[in-house]
Amino acid sequence: MHIAAVEDAIIAACNTALDGRARQAESLPGGWSLDMLKSALQFAPSVFVAYQGSDIGSDFYRHNGRFTVYVVSKGADELRRRRGNTRIMGAYDMLDRLVPALAVLTIPNIGKLSLASIDNLFRDAMFDLGGTVYGIQCKVRSMSFAAPDEDTLNDFVTWHAEHEVGDADTPNAIDEFIVQESP
Repeated sequence: MHIAAVEDAIIAACNTALDGRARQAESLPGGWSLDMLKSALQFAPSVFVAYQGSDIGSDFYRHNGRFTVYVVSKGADELRRRRGNTRIMGAYDMLDRLVPALAVLTIPNIGKLSLASIDNLFRDAMFDLGGTVYGIQCKVRSMSFAAPDEDTLNDFVTWHAEHEVGDADTPNAIDEFIVQESP
């Protein structure tokens, strides 16, 4: 699966660029919530990668994937969160290392990562929680979704559809197709 391969390549590049100084670098399963944000701060400095969706590319099987690399830092005050200190890496330190590494990242058999923007995220909530989050927005153009291999698909057993064909007084049309399973 290409989406997972891109996430894995980004995580590996982040680990290399940060020389193991991030306490956590992993895939983020979905959108951020306040609880997830609190949890992420426990592992700061950390990096999380999330697939944000795609735009359709040149045809049905090609798409332009969007990924975000979330850089999470914490500290006693905003200056230390951004700039770090001798003990802990700040958000700017992580960005300084990650941006050049991601800008040249090529995922074998998939494509080249391109950077779209870097954004300061969660400004209000983070102020109260003692952390900082930046998002590095990335794209991979013309990723492919593999066409299904019909030989590996299960039998098509039942198809059922109901269609509205008139007003509320007209009954719905029902189409049904049943195929015997292979022996």
